[in-house]
Amino acid sequence: MTTSREELKRAVHTIMNDVVEQGFHHLIHHPQSSDELNRLIREASDELSYQMLRIDAHSFRQGSRELHNYYLEISKSTQRKSIELLSKIQRIQQRDGVHQGIRRFLD
Repeated sequence: MTTSREELKRAVHTIMNDVVEQGFHHLIHHPQSSDELNRLIREASDELSYQMLRIDAHSFRQGSRELHNYYLEISKSTQRKSIELLSKIQRIQQRDGVHQGIRRFLD
C-alpha cells in the first residue's frame, strides 16, 4: 500500500467498502443470513470509521520515517481485518450454497 495520507484514506475506504458490498450483495439474495451479515457489515463500517480516524490521529512530522511506519501499520491492520471479515462472509456464502471463484462462472 501507499504512505500518502490521501492515498491511504482512499485505499482503506476501498478495502473496507468491498467487505460491506460483499455482505450487502449476499444479504439481498440470502436474507435468511441477515443477522450474521448485518453484524459483519456493521463491523466493517466501524472498522472503516476507526481506521479513518487513526490516519489523522498522530503527532508525527510529515515525511518522517515514524509517519511512514504508522501508515504502514494502518494499511496492514486494514488488510488483516478485511481478510478476516471477507472469510466470514465466504463461510456464510458456502453454507448458503453460493459457489465461489471460477465455479460461479461455470455453473
